[in-house]
Amino acid sequence: MKLLRPLFLIWFGLIPVGAFLDAVKSFFSSSSAPHSSLPPNQTPALTDFLKWFVEMGGTINPHVTLASFEIFGNGLSTTSSGGVSEDEIIFKASSNMILTRPSIAKMYLPHSAEVADAIIGVSDDNYAIATQFVVECAIGDKSKFAPYMKVLPKEVMNLETFSDSELAMLQSPALFNKGKRERENTAKAYAALEPVMRSMISIYTTQVDPTVPPSSINESCVSLSSFSQYASVIGSRAMVVQGLKHMTPMADMANYQPRDDKRAMENGNSFLKYHILGEDGSMTVKADQNVPANSQIFEDYGDNPNSLYLEAHGFVPFYNPFNCADLKNPPVDDEEVMQIMKALQIVDDDGWSPEACANQDGEILPNTRSYAYYAVAGLKGRPEDLQYCKDNTGDRRTVGKACIRWEGSVDAVKGLVKSAAAATLASYQTTIEDDLALLEDKRLSQRASMAVTYRLALKQILRSVSGADAADEVVTEIETEPDTKTNASNAVTLEEKVANFNAFIESLNFPTNHLVAYVAGDGMRVGTMATQDITIGTSYIDVPVTAVMSSENAKTDSDDVNALIDRGRDRNDDFHTLLFFLMHERFNAKEGSFWWPYLALLPTLDEYKAYHPTFMSEAKLSGLEGSGVKGRIVNNQRKAKQAFASVSNDESVPEALGSAWTEDNYMWATTILDSRSIWWSGTRHLVPLLDLINCQQLPKGSTVHATRLDEDEKNAVTLAPWNFKKGEQVFENYGQPSHIYFIYHGFVLEDNAHDCSLIEAAVVPEDPGAKDLEELKSRLMGAGFRSYSVDFCVKDENLEEEVKKMAKFVAIKGGLDGVAGRDAMMDFLSSILSKYKGDKKEEVDYADKCMNQIVDKEKEVILKALNFVKGGRLGEL
Repeated sequence: MKLLRPLFLIWFGLIPVGAFLDAVKSFFSSSSAPHSSLPPNQTPALTDFLKWFVEMGGTINPHVTLASFEIFGNGLSTTSSGGVSEDEIIFKASSNMILTRPSIAKMYLPHSAEVADAIIGVSDDNYAIATQFVVECAIGDKSKFAPYMKVLPKEVMNLETFSDSELAMLQSPALFNKGKRERENTAKAYAALEPVMRSMISIYTTQVDPTVPPSSINESCVSLSSFSQYASVIGSRAMVVQGLKHMTPMADMANYQPRDDKRAMENGNSFLKYHILGEDGSMTVKADQNVPANSQIFEDYGDNPNSLYLEAHGFVPFYNPFNCADLKNPPVDDEEVMQIMKALQIVDDDGWSPEACANQDGEILPNTRSYAYYAVAGLKGRPEDLQYCKDNTGDRRTVGKACIRWEGSVDAVKGLVKSAAAATLASYQTTIEDDLALLEDKRLSQRASMAVTYRLALKQILRSVSGADAADEVVTEIETEPDTKTNASNAVTLEEKVANFNAFIESLNFPTNHLVAYVAGDGMRVGTMATQDITIGTSYIDVPVTAVMSSENAKTDSDDVNALIDRGRDRNDDFHTLLFFLMHERFNAKEGSFWWPYLALLPTLDEYKAYHPTFMSEAKLSGLEGSGVKGRIVNNQRKAKQAFASVSNDESVPEALGSAWTEDNYMWATTILDSRSIWWSGTRHLVPLLDLINCQQLPKGSTVHATRLDEDEKNAVTLAPWNFKKGEQVFENYGQPSHIYFIYHGFVLEDNAHDCSLIEAAVVPEDPGAKDLEELKSRLMGAGFRSYSVDFCVKDENLEEEVKKMAKFVAIKGGLDGVAGRDAMMDFLSSILSKYKGDKKEEVDYADKCMNQIVDKEKEVILKALNFVKGGRLGEL
């Protein structure tokens, strides 16, 4: 599954050094970062880099150089001969030194189309560019980038480098889960890309520069830790221009300091004004503020809160005028107000309300659902204004003025924000005074100190906004009535939808099609039936790419939506490009859409809410208590809602999509894309008919589903996984374990050859094995583990192998020599088993049955592992 990414959030990554602790008190006593007045120091490595930069075709303003500064580390500096003025060019980087995903793929295309395709197919630019950094590292001094490599940071303290205990100190469940998830993503990316990186190194030593002997390759550069380091460096230093991350030498060395012109939020346009991508691929960077002689040149990175700088760049600003603090929304206890919120789709069925973030002036972004929540909540106790709003909820022309921008709404919103800030401040586990005292503790790790500094800045905002030190009450969750609205397409029977869909497919003239859709029943809703005998290995459905909904062919009848789609393509955001296309066609164009017969047949929002985990409450998911599967579902839910809130901040999105742009519709579209997309050429596609084939374990000798483009790239071709007779339902094997099926599709298979039970293990700072990090890393790498956290997917066939792997990991975790013995393994497995609830969840529906099956198998596997260990069969490894 591709991670959801906010489409219009600007991620310009230029990293400063994160040594902010010594000056943390300046954050609260000064309106700007401490001035760097100490004389700069230019190291030999910086001198070599400057020489290399010019030799590569770059140009530098004669009054600009590089230097090392106390607190900030390496950075840009003016010389003693003069300063620079705002809008003056400070340097220009030539295209041959700038690395992007397409430029790297182009380097390898003459030597290996397979390697080039693999790089283009990587879903995250950070990982794609990191592959080339690994190659340059492995080559060492033979690399043309060697002088640049030597001035890159050895570590970026971004969120994924935090331990669980350090993440917990942020006092933010969202950031805690994000940090853990990012660790997992990097480990998975490395596992997938390690063969590609080795092929890239081989190409270099055999074809690009045969004078580099393979024996000289530095193997440590191809490790998980090396790959993770470079991915972090790129994530923190690369800048996004025209939808692509550009890793640009020199441009990545400007440290952060906001301008003092009190500018308004500009959605990143301010940054783009001073960073210009030329037609020849060069990058010109201008000063965004006046800088006197012999001073550090700072840059304002954009309109970002501290969370972005912490997550991606590994620092917390001394001062950030665009920082904001999340609020606990005031509860709505007025039924009429709640009905208006539901009519305007501000809240959902489960009582969720949009997250609001207040800046230091007590303001939340206007023209957002968050602001709408507070404006409508302010109607309580104003009967005339409330009635006027009710009378106009159905009129798009007047509803905004009547319900959100009513007379007096600004003051009402300010009052509610003030009380919400007080309640949020009171809900923290520690006070501002506690945090200030904690920062005096010299035993704190740098990341732990960063976490405390981060939460301290939020509390300062909340205290300022609330006008008080604490609040008397903690806001409770909003209770809402179940939503009774229905989907208009439900007026048509499922049988009629299937008939219309089959006629639609017939009109598309597939080159090959041996399927027809039909109402399958037995909980499968719709399936596909063979229209003739189908033989394993033969093409049984070829779909023209013109008959596929994708980001490539997305086009609507709305110029505004098409503009969103074009921006999505420019930003290489395949997910949101297709999502905007899908939402407009389904909820705006409706019956007028070319795709309507297909869209009408897709599961509705109400159907998904009845069974899909994406829409389940934590109470419903209690059947998974103790299982890591529950946490992954909850994380997916939160991630989707955060993505919606983030994209909503771009006013052009709700304006273009109009009434279609609601969180419910966004969650529906997200679920459609996550559960039904078919991938090729590195992007997702919605393929009518092909995505109706249900999943089943097929007989031995069958194949797992795969779709590819034909040689002319005109049709998506799928080969039959097994033999099917005419009139039989056709199935595919998706080749995944049951917990993956449940998380993303909402079902499990009774018989699944690919099934295994998820057992999670992690090294935490309190573990004896974590006392010496270098030794820990060495032991993990030596044992074949690429991360501090490991997922074991265990089944009968691999039980012995996986338990022995666990024994290696548990030994490292416990600081033991060799492998963990019987007692240590018994303790480890017993502690996992103890997390499960004693009683099985009562099965009131199919979802409960699925959860019980997952948990029962996990417990069964753990018990088998315990019996294996009890029998003393760990053996010698």
